[in-house]
Amino acid sequence: MNSPDYWLPFFPERASTLADQFEALFWYIAITSGTVGLGVYTAIFYFCVRYRRSNSPGPTPRILGSHKLELAWTIVPLFVFLSYFGWGLVVYNYAVHPPEDSMEVFVIGKQWMWKAQYPDGHRVIIGGNPRNMSENERANIGKLVLPIHRPTKVTITSEDVIHDFGIPAFRSKMDALPGRYTTAWYLPTKLGEYHIFCDQYCGTWHSLMVGKVKVVTGEEFDQWLAGHTPLQGSDNAVDGSPASAGQQLFLKLNCINCHSANAQGRAPVLEGLYGQRVPLRGGGGEIADDHYIMESIRKPRAKVADGWEAIMPAYDESQVSAEQLNQLVAYIRSLKKGATPVSNQRFPAPNGAPTERPAKTSGGGN
Repeated sequence: MNSPDYWLPFFPERASTLADQFEALFWYIAITSGTVGLGVYTAIFYFCVRYRRSNSPGPTPRILGSHKLELAWTIVPLFVFLSYFGWGLVVYNYAVHPPEDSMEVFVIGKQWMWKAQYPDGHRVIIGGNPRNMSENERANIGKLVLPIHRPTKVTITSEDVIHDFGIPAFRSKMDALPGRYTTAWYLPTKLGEYHIFCDQYCGTWHSLMVGKVKVVTGEEFDQWLAGHTPLQGSDNAVDGSPASAGQQLFLKLNCINCHSANAQGRAPVLEGLYGQRVPLRGGGGEIADDHYIMESIRKPRAKVADGWEAIMPAYDESQVSAEQLNQLVAYIRSLKKGATPVSNQRFPAPNGAPTERPAKTSGGGN
């Protein structure tokens, strides 16, 4: 197999500051231990040949010990081992003390998946068997997304048995213990995707607790947190983001009944609308930015899209708050081609919304 996923590299990839520190200590221990071991086995081999028993042995000479030699092979290894301890203490101290400005992510191990939650409510499911998940969990299967060159503290626990959250490229693995919280922190230094494993056998489907951590630029990460960029492996806005809340509101207000992506839609398709120029009835046009979308929700008849009827009701503060308005804008901004949801919920139509299909025209509402 030629895929990099199946390679066993002699120098595994490093993608964090801890990995760099750990790797230096590891090779120092490996080289010094290997050199001493090789020297011992070389000496044994030499002595076995040089002082092998002869056919006519003479009397065995009396050999007295050497205090200098005794002191040398006692003191020199002592300093080598103390260097292991001192350097290891420095690396350990670095690994267990995250910077004060670290972003905190909570990770929960559960047979057999990882649940990650960001400070603002973003939730991601890592690994697991989709057939054994709830609908909400399946919708949030994805990757742990982290920004490059920004410290992230991870607080880990378990819902059931002992798991172990390990990221080889970060040279980090921490036990996830039921009823206790353990912490690790990462400072990613390299863009890309890296494996996440459960390094503690935890039951039948232990092998399913695998996933990826995706390291992106700070700008991409901020866009993802706002729900504008689907980095976690799904086209859906990540759960808990403003865009995700906007999607739920979009369905609740029955906007999907008109703003669908099929031929029966009675209003403009919103996929990829953000940032595009919208021709207006009567001439002229507007760029579909935040202001235009907000105005189209509050005063839909002020600027009607060319080719569509003005059937959309106005939504004032009593129906859509300022916070909800921002959530709807975030959702429309994140809506990519082919990502318009199918309504699977039933809510009463909002006040003022049309209850019957209008007469056949070239389109629908704003």
